[in-house]
Amino acid sequence: MSKLKIAIVGAGYMGLLHAQVVAASPVAELSAFVDPNAATGSKAASDFGARHFRDAATALAANAADAYIVAAPDTLHEDVCRTLLDAGKPVLLEKPMAHDLSAAKAIARAAERNGARLLVGHILRFDPRYCEAAAAVKSGRIGEPIHGSSGRFTNREVGLRMNGNSSVCFYLGVHDVDALQWISGSDIIAVYSRPVAKLMPSLGVRSEDAIFSTVELSNGMSGQLYFGWTLPPTVPTGIWARTEIIGTEGMIDLDVRDHGLRILSRGQWSQPDALHWPTVNGRITGDLFEEVHHFISAVRDDTPFVMPVGDALRAVAVNDAILRSVKSGLREPVEDWHIR
Repeated sequence: MSKLKIAIVGAGYMGLLHAQVVAASPVAELSAFVDPNAATGSKAASDFGARHFRDAATALAANAADAYIVAAPDTLHEDVCRTLLDAGKPVLLEKPMAHDLSAAKAIARAAERNGARLLVGHILRFDPRYCEAAAAVKSGRIGEPIHGSSGRFTNREVGLRMNGNSSVCFYLGVHDVDALQWISGSDIIAVYSRPVAKLMPSLGVRSEDAIFSTVELSNGMSGQLYFGWTLPPTVPTGIWARTEIIGTEGMIDLDVRDHGLRILSRGQWSQPDALHWPTVNGRITGDLFEEVHHFISAVRDDTPFVMPVGDALRAVAVNDAILRSVKSGLREPVEDWHIR
C-alpha cells in the first residue's frame, strides 16, 4: 500500500507539531501546507519539502493530499472543513470542533452528507492516564459515579498571546468539558457559570481570566469545571490540571500538574512536558503521536475512530451553555447537540 498523502491546514504552532509527526511516519507523506499567509505557509512548506497552497479549494483542485489535518484557528474551522468534507476527504480537526454549536453542527452534517471521515483531535483521548481513568469508571471499579470535577490553569502569557481572539472556555476548557463527560460516562445537561476578569483587563486584554462552573449531569451527578490563564510566570509548568471522580465504591484522582521530571537551572525550576508531545530521540512522541498515528492507521485500514463526532459536538454544546451562563448570570441548559 502506498503512503497516505497528508496536507496540514494552518502552519502555526500546532500545525508544525502535526507536521513533524506526519513527516516521521513510515506510512504517511507530508505533501502540502495550506495557509493564507504566503510567508508562513511557504516557509513551512520549504522546511518540510512540501507544497504550499493559499486555500483548501486550490489544494483540492491540485489533488494535493489524500487526507487533511486542520490546525487553523477555531473560527475558521467551519469553512475549511466543509470544503474538505464536501470533497469526501478524511479530516483530523484540532479541538475545539468549532467556535460555536451552529458551526460544529454544520461540520458534522458535511461529514455525514458526504460520507467523509472526521476525527476531532481531543488529545486527552490519547493520554494513557485519562484513558485508564475512563476504563476504570466504565468497568465499575469505583461503583456508581456520584460527583466529580475537572479543570486546568495555564500561564498568563497564553491569555496575552490569544489577546481576546478565543475564550478560555474554548481554547483551554474544552479539554475538561470532554474529560468529565467521557470519564464519568454521562452528559452535562445544565451549567451555572461565573467568570473572573481582573488580570487580563489590567494587561489590556479583553478576556476573562478564568471561568468556574457548577454542572448537572444526566446520571444525577453534580460536578465542577474550572479553567483559566492566570498562572504566574514563576510556576514551573504550563499545565496545572486535575480531574476527580468520586464513586460509591472508589474514586479517580488524576493529577497532571507534574510529569515526573523537574529541572533546576540557575535558580529557576521547570517541569518539561513528558507526555503530550515530548521530543524523544529526535522525533515527537506521546499523546500527539498517538492521535496522528491513529488517524493515519484508521484511514488507511478503514477502521473506526476512537472518538465519535457526537462527543465533540457535545463538548461544544456545553461550552456554548457556559458562555451563555456567564453572560446571563443564570443556570443555562445545554442545547441538543444531535444532528438530525
